[in-house]
Amino acid sequence: MKYKYVVIGAGAAGLVVAIGLAKAKKKVLLIESNLFGGDCTNFGCIPSKTLIASSKIAHSIKNAKDFGINFKIDNSRIDGSRTDGSRIEDSRIIDSDIDTTNVFKRVRDTIEKIRLTEDQSALKKIGVDTLKAKASFKTDKIIETVDEDGQKKVIFAKKIVIATGSVPFIPPINGLDKTPFDTNETIFNLEKIPKSLTILGAGAIGSELSLAFQRLGCQVNLIDLAPKILFNEDIDASKTLKAIFKEEKISLYLNSSVESVNYQNDSFEIIVKNSANGYVSQVKSENFLVATGRRANLKNLNLENAGIDYSSNGIEIDIFARTNKKHIFAIGDCTGDPFFTHKAEHMARSVLFTLLVPVLKKKISLSLMPRVTFTDPEVASIGLTQMQAIEKYSKKHIATYFVSFDTLDRAICENEKNGFVKIVTHKFSGEILGACIVAKRAGEMLSEIILSMKKHIKIHSLANIIYPYPTYSLAIRKAADKYLTETIFKRKK
Repeated sequence: MKYKYVVIGAGAAGLVVAIGLAKAKKKVLLIESNLFGGDCTNFGCIPSKTLIASSKIAHSIKNAKDFGINFKIDNSRIDGSRTDGSRIEDSRIIDSDIDTTNVFKRVRDTIEKIRLTEDQSALKKIGVDTLKAKASFKTDKIIETVDEDGQKKVIFAKKIVIATGSVPFIPPINGLDKTPFDTNETIFNLEKIPKSLTILGAGAIGSELSLAFQRLGCQVNLIDLAPKILFNEDIDASKTLKAIFKEEKISLYLNSSVESVNYQNDSFEIIVKNSANGYVSQVKSENFLVATGRRANLKNLNLENAGIDYSSNGIEIDIFARTNKKHIFAIGDCTGDPFFTHKAEHMARSVLFTLLVPVLKKKISLSLMPRVTFTDPEVASIGLTQMQAIEKYSKKHIATYFVSFDTLDRAICENEKNGFVKIVTHKFSGEILGACIVAKRAGEMLSEIILSMKKHIKIHSLANIIYPYPTYSLAIRKAADKYLTETIFKRKK
């Protein structure tokens, strides 16, 4: 088989390149060994955000009384008793009255709905040739594939794009390999919400699923080596989430390591040791989720046969996403941290342009990489945190403007008490160095800051924009106003 373009991996990055080439009437082969759509559609973004949406509905019902709503029991339709035989004593909706039977069915239905736009049949209609098989390099221009039936094919390609994504990182823990633990690739296959769940890792995945499962009636234990939740995020965001998690009754084991894991009688027994005081705890739960990060998926590619440079962190690339073999590109998670779908898509769009217009190669810049953790409220960040900015420029050259939602009219109406906008700037120039937003739609709010940093718009310019009232984005203008009152006017005075 001969192709000018071959893409290995049908996740977010591979799909962008393959579909783009097909729409430009180029003959392209897309090879995928697992599910088309990749991690984001099948095991990551789509299932997790669907589960989170269900948990928000459950949480809103539980807290309806805070908005002046009381749910009444209709005695003409039910007898006022629960399934366990106990009586309903008041008119509030409480945890045991929430039926989560169909939550995972909805998750899988959502995955299937989106996957139908990315599967082999849909891609064929666009003009993408597909092959479901494992791929490995024989030389830098010859790829060998083996399908599920053991059938082999040899493919010659002029241009190759590697987009094999990433896989969960499993830490070396005593006894873990002998247990039926979950990762993000298996947790959404559950049939029902477990009674209890222990999650190892308080990063984005662990934090999102901790809150979601807890709100769906599961008792969650969250363990992390770091002393705070979302270790790489702003300290105020971490403190806010920690307070919310405690209020939601999630059991936190921070600054702690897992010494051993045992599974017997349908239950996990996890030994946890606190690094600060040496205290050892025994944690038991029905399920155990390992969410300790990801690593580049390079298994079985035989990159050595193609002479491609790589390390344990991923495939090495230049500013055009080319490997040391200039006709072979690598994009997305297989190139290493950060493991974001939007990073993969951004790289793919640049490589697609380079393939279609080779005389105008497009450089890839990942300097302004937004981060969003979809907890409730969301945590959205870009650029430097306050501490990172101080370390880089010194405290006297940094000004940080913090606006709590306690003073924001829309947040008061929505009863959102925990949000804030925090913008870090160079003190006198007003150049925005970074921002952190904690809000229900923080991911959407962050786009204004991203554009400002991209176009070098100073923070004081945001004070001159007319924002619709009442909106959450007004908190950004309030931060800009603080630049004037706390920096310029104060200095003049």
